[in-house]
Amino acid sequence: MEHLSNWLIYDWNYLARLLAAMVLGGMVGLERQVRGRPAGLRTNILVCLGSATIIVAFQKLFMETGLDSVSVMRFDPARAAAGVITGIGFLGAGTIVKSKDFVRGLTTAASIWVVSAIGITVGLGEYDIALTLTALVLVALYILHRIPIRADHFFTLELAWHGELKLLEELSTQLQDGRLKIRDRKVRRSPKTGECRATLVLQYKKESCPQLDRLLADPRFDEVGWH
Repeated sequence: MEHLSNWLIYDWNYLARLLAAMVLGGMVGLERQVRGRPAGLRTNILVCLGSATIIVAFQKLFMETGLDSVSVMRFDPARAAAGVITGIGFLGAGTIVKSKDFVRGLTTAASIWVVSAIGITVGLGEYDIALTLTALVLVALYILHRIPIRADHFFTLELAWHGELKLLEELSTQLQDGRLKIRDRKVRRSPKTGECRATLVLQYKKESCPQLDRLLADPRFDEVGWH
């Protein structure tokens, strides 16, 4: 019991850093958890706590061994931090989902990476930098998410019909007149059956697209779909 109390007294500074890493990582993780992201409260706590622990352990070993710059053995916290950042990159990459037309998980991956930076900063004992970084991360994740920022929208339009390809040219003119830009197109036609299929990647600025309602009501198309 006496050994435990002496250990707590001697290492209270390192223990405080680990607790601070747990709290700050949990603050970021809570925001991710509320928004239903895969890397939530527990994940961010573990990342931040693990990063801080590695730095604290290296610092503690460096102080206890008393090694200098000419020693063969090195316990450099900077190298440990570089290793942590590299390792976290693989964890963040696992949260990114790439499909044919969209990419999801980039913000979650970035939050995991920056949480590891918070842990490293806390592990070094730089509480003011860690608190500032945590506040800025929460601003970026929570407040900036609520600011309406106008951006271009993209979607893929798939069409099927029987006949000539002239119908596609007519449709392209209508879409461009409606301020929709065609960014990519794939067209194929079966000469024997006259079946035509087209896949268009469209860009537009408004939230609604009335041209799609007209396509659904156009009897010349056998199939109309978008995603």
